Amino acid sequence: MLEKAAGDLEVEGPVWDVLRGFEDEPGTAAVALRFMAAVHRLVLDDSLPELAHYYPSTGGVGDAHATWPVFRQALIDHRDAIRGLVAGGCQTNEVGRSAALLGGFLEVAHRTGLPLRILEIGASAGLNLRWDRYRYVSGGGAWGEPGSRVTFAHNFDVPPPMNRSAEIAERKGCDLHPIDPTTGEGRLRLRSSIWADQLGRLAQLDGAIEIASEVPVEVERLDAVSFLERELARPSRGVATVVYHSVFMQYVGEPDRRRIAEVIAGGQVFHLSLEPADNTFEIRLDGELLGTSGPHGTAVRWNVDSPPR
Repeated sequence: MLEKAAGDLEVEGPVWDVLRGFEDEPGTAAVALRFMAAVHRLVLDDSLPELAHYYPSTGGVGDAHATWPVFRQALIDHRDAIRGLVAGGCQTNEVGRSAALLGGFLEVAHRTGLPLRILEIGASAGLNLRWDRYRYVSGGGAWGEPGSRVTFAHNFDVPPPMNRSAEIAERKGCDLHPIDPTTGEGRLRLRSSIWADQLGRLAQLDGAIEIASEVPVEVERLDAVSFLERELARPSRGVATVVYHSVFMQYVGEPDRRRIAEVIAGGQVFHLSLEPADNTFEIRLDGELLGTSGPHGTAVRWNVDSPPR
């Protein structure tokens, strides 16, 4: 569908009419994802019933060639609505990244023997703040809640050690534009940003949204620097504080990146991250490369032998 859309854009068809004015945005702005998510949202909220017959996420057959003429007509008929949604920016929450971050959390718990205080910056809907309520299964063992509605069974090429325990003492996050996953609007926005043919990711997201309704977490509307300055100034004894983020730094300007690094360096905290590097995504703890993964927390390859506690 994106290939067909690119061809239509080049001849200044309806795709160009929708995306005119967005052409100077950087690649990190994810205009292609925003464009497809905008149409997907109208499919999911029943505004485009004729297109829903073709979308796998609504039970359709998923034939791109048959879908394209209907998709193209939707761009003509709903141009302003779609443009408005594209202009809303990119805000997603990929719950699969919990599978990549898991080993880092377990590493901190292993090294310290303390309950974890977890602080996520760029938390979006906070789904990855509930990572301990999910189930992780690999050839080397399993971790997490048995019977969880979110189970990662095919995410590990080389899994981290899972014969460890971890307890969450406190969980909190911040985001400039947080999404409440317990509302209909929040759920719709999150679901629309999943590619319509990736039903496994949609199922994981739906399970995480259900868990979010049972595990309250505050995601504060606040910038990362202000959030960290305040939270890391608080005394937190008897816990290991972990500041973490995933696919977040590309949306942060260089001055704020430097300030975030300074605030983290000045606190008694662990810094866990999952960010893109070259052709992979690196899992790092205080700068140490623990492993790599795909963008959605798949193909996790752990490469660290932990020291005994």
